[in-house]
Amino acid sequence: MPTIKDIAQLAGVSQGTVSNVLNGKGIVSSSKIKLVQNAAATLGYTVNERAKILRKGKGKILAVILPNIRVRNYVDFYLSFKSHAESQGFRVLQYISSDNPETEREALAQIRSEMVSGLAVFSCLGNSISTYRDAGFPDHEVLFVERDPLEQCNFIGFDYALCGSELAGLAIRKAHKTLAVITDNTDFSNEAAFLDSFRKTVESGAGHTVTHIQTDLFRKNQSAIQIFATGTPDGIFCSNHDFAQTIKDVWENFHPSARTSIYTISPVFTMPESSYTKYELNYRLMGQTSAKFLVSNQEEYKTGERTILHNTGLRNWSSAAPANPPGSGYKPGFKQDSKLRLLTLESPAAEAMKTLSLIYSHATGVEVDVSVFSYQDIHSVFDSMETSSSYDVVRLDVTWLSWYAGRILRPLEGIDPGITNILDTFVDGIERKYSFVGNTLYAIPVSPSNQILFYRKDLFESTVLKRLFHEEFKSRLAPPRDFTEYNRIARFFTKSIFPQSPVDHGSTVTLGSAGVAATEFLTRYLSYTDSLFTSAGHIMLTSHHALKALTDLVELKQYTKAEPCDWWTSAAREFSEGNVAMTILYSNFASGILHKESKVINKIGYAVVPGSNSIIGGGTLGVSRFSKQPELALSFIRWLCSEPISSALSLLGSVPACKQSFDNYEIVDTYPWLDLSRKCFSRSHYQRTPFNDNRPFDEHRFLGILGTAVKSAYNGCASPLEALRNAQGQYEAIESELLGSSRS
Repeated sequence: MPTIKDIAQLAGVSQGTVSNVLNGKGIVSSSKIKLVQNAAATLGYTVNERAKILRKGKGKILAVILPNIRVRNYVDFYLSFKSHAESQGFRVLQYISSDNPETEREALAQIRSEMVSGLAVFSCLGNSISTYRDAGFPDHEVLFVERDPLEQCNFIGFDYALCGSELAGLAIRKAHKTLAVITDNTDFSNEAAFLDSFRKTVESGAGHTVTHIQTDLFRKNQSAIQIFATGTPDGIFCSNHDFAQTIKDVWENFHPSARTSIYTISPVFTMPESSYTKYELNYRLMGQTSAKFLVSNQEEYKTGERTILHNTGLRNWSSAAPANPPGSGYKPGFKQDSKLRLLTLESPAAEAMKTLSLIYSHATGVEVDVSVFSYQDIHSVFDSMETSSSYDVVRLDVTWLSWYAGRILRPLEGIDPGITNILDTFVDGIERKYSFVGNTLYAIPVSPSNQILFYRKDLFESTVLKRLFHEEFKSRLAPPRDFTEYNRIARFFTKSIFPQSPVDHGSTVTLGSAGVAATEFLTRYLSYTDSLFTSAGHIMLTSHHALKALTDLVELKQYTKAEPCDWWTSAAREFSEGNVAMTILYSNFASGILHKESKVINKIGYAVVPGSNSIIGGGTLGVSRFSKQPELALSFIRWLCSEPISSALSLLGSVPACKQSFDNYEIVDTYPWLDLSRKCFSRSHYQRTPFNDNRPFDEHRFLGILGTAVKSAYNGCASPLEALRNAQGQYEAIESELLGSSRS
């Protein structure tokens, strides 16, 4: 194998320079970095990670021992564990025990030789604590998962006794008399706790018989056949989802005429699945929490820590409305042949709402017709609603709420006085922004979003590019903190200006309609100041902040494609093609980066937008003032904005409004920037409407005027100052008109 000395000789540099380059440290010129990298590639040199670990004593490596990877519980746990560990710079080694004690012991020997610094294990050993200590693992390095050794150790799990009692309670409520309970080995604490609690709860009822069958991955088919051998039980209760699937297959293939119901402990399913009733436990959350613990315990050395996570439990997909608070006086009533009509803007959430509404229709008999309009066309529909409207539910962009709410929406507390209780379930920072105009509640958030900076992480972390950037600008290549830095980085990554750039363009720009173009300006304007208005409520478009923002945007034209993107779906697609370094997207459009032909998967970095004052966007749902069935419309909104529907919408490309959805790591692992998006809602602090709520402000017309001015300056038809002065004058004329109308 070639050595550092061989590389130094071929590259014509010192061994110290080679060492600095290979280890990513030291100040080495970009030309020498290229020489070393080329020489290493020519000689076929690879960094000996094992030798690096030996020098340090322990590596940034975590290990996981799973019973198998066929049961979704363990897959969910592992995927989330791995995702978080890798985000913290750790590698993850996976081992499968097949619930064989000897296989687990062999895995321990391998793990020990890898010099891992932490281990999470679903142990099948009866004397697990002493075995791990004898193998040389300090207590703080080991986290036992789900199966409790019942000794002093680090442990994480769920409340398995509660699983048993709540499923048994369901059996009693369903009046099932003959019950079959299928578990794994009851030597495992979680299986024993589930079974014992189930039996005790059933015994509190009357006339129930319980047959228990203990099985495992290898005998599950025989066990499933055994269940039906002497008659079909009223209810079959399984301790894991894999057993339930096997029983379902046997039932449907060999006993299709038999009548029974299947219930199972299950991981959280983000999309609906109706083969059986699921009592859900969030294994992805458990995986992420386990990885967090082992990473933090590199320095804290905790022992004896016990974490019992909240059981998600029985989630009701088909309930027409969440339970109403006592005393709310809300009694929704509707005919089974009713039909709801929903009006929405074209967005990733629109198709998802169409699909998920079928669940609501199946449960209630109410057909839901979803009409989707473009950004350009939807305003004409809004403006004509007073004279001809057939819509019951309206999805408004949050920026339109202040103007349209009083004209086309009903105050929701007039339909249900207790509706404000639902706001407690939403992410911090969105309650008032997406729901209220003044002190009146008009809408419920369904697909909130905000702007996020996306960048090519692989480019920003390239040793050569970081050095080239430092040589050119005497500063560090990192996500930009303001738009001066943004433009500097965009310039650096524009090949026509810097031929060494690996991509053609530094940024995207989105300027389709006037409203979209206005947003590109406001993104920059609100990075410098918090308000568009003076304290008296007058618009400020000729301030130095406004001029700086438009100048920044016009400069960006040099670093983008000649033809701007027309909508954020186009910007996401352009970034995904791999020929641009940065883009700013609303989080509800960012899923477009990950389509099947994307060239940037596993290369995506994300950060707060320059200025750290992200503009919010996305949608909120209200009941049309002209609907003849407002109670039904609000019932549907409650359903669509609740968990688990919020989570399913998010997996299909939207952004969740519900707090609970952010504990669903199938979503967060798929779209890892969502946690940042959640934090940005409470950090946004700008004023897009006048401070005085009684001062009329037509935001739609304002954005049209502003966007036209932005496009005029961007295309060189006017200077930034001329364009802004013109927009200021045009809106002042409209403002006078609005004030005159309000006085009369």
